[in-house]
Amino acid sequence: MKFEFFVECQTATRSYYDRYWQILEEAQLADELGWDSFGTSEQHFTPELFTTSAPEVFYPAVAMRTKRLRLRHGIRLLPYRVNHPLKIAEQMAMLDIVSNGRAELGTGRGNTFRMLSAFEVSPEDSRSQWEEALSMIPKMWTQDEFSWESKNFHIPPTHVVPKPIQKPHPAMWAAATNPDMYEIVGRKGIGLMTFKFGTPEQAEKDIAIYKKAVKKAEPVGDFVNDKAAWFLMCFCGETTEYARQLAKEPIMAFLNEAVRIYEELGGTGAKTYQYMSEVTKYKSMVNFDYLNDSDIIVVGDPETCRKKFQKYKDAGADELILRIDGMPHEKIMDCIRLLAEQVFPYLR
Repeated sequence: MKFEFFVECQTATRSYYDRYWQILEEAQLADELGWDSFGTSEQHFTPELFTTSAPEVFYPAVAMRTKRLRLRHGIRLLPYRVNHPLKIAEQMAMLDIVSNGRAELGTGRGNTFRMLSAFEVSPEDSRSQWEEALSMIPKMWTQDEFSWESKNFHIPPTHVVPKPIQKPHPAMWAAATNPDMYEIVGRKGIGLMTFKFGTPEQAEKDIAIYKKAVKKAEPVGDFVNDKAAWFLMCFCGETTEYARQLAKEPIMAFLNEAVRIYEELGGTGAKTYQYMSEVTKYKSMVNFDYLNDSDIIVVGDPETCRKKFQKYKDAGADELILRIDGMPHEKIMDCIRLLAEQVFPYLR
């Protein structure tokens, strides 16, 4: 099993300067202690909880401070009013070069109405735009001369340079939170990043849908990535009680905002976001004790975390994306060390 250190600059004080520099220190420690990858999302206009608006700038800074961590975007937004696919292809190729072949591209279409509205992206069109860009980008990496003609793009024969150093190209992934998308991601032959809050039992069902679909993949790229990564809110402390005291407030702040934005986007009426409106049914369950007791989040001492992670390994997850954010910086550093030294060795 592999483990990703995932952050989104969660800072209640909006001290972005301090938090960005802290994250660089955290990533460097994770690299030194043998974590497998680093990740952050691309989030716009969310002041306190997901302030990662320019990952194409931040990832090279992480690359300069690390030697072995895989650098996986989780995710880059592919609606073309947010990011033109030509720019994504160029940026990823340059990241692959400056990191000596450690770049991976996680993709998505957006999960906040605020972002889609500001960039003038119709929620109804976001999935089709994601799918089209996903088909274009690997061709930009592998073809000497790229061209594309469609309703959205009129790209003449173009030399997209530089090329990535990984051959045939960096691994590709997609974020998903519902069964419909698990099948689509699998059929496209790319890795699954499940940004969903569910139990290990739910994870087993969801991952099985993806694994069945990926066996019949018609890959958008030049190879099939058949790995499934499950997202978890996480914090590890010397004792379970201490971990709970530190983690409860930032985790609940994040989850309450997640419920709000899901309700908002689900309420737009867009068919491909309709499933998000179902979160209303589960609002009463969004309390820390229930989430931790049911293993939807993982907070505790090293032994507790190991046992909870094992359930997701047994459910079929190849990787865990561990969001550790919003706690004091020095406590996050301690958590990174505890997990690497006292938890991961038993699961690899």
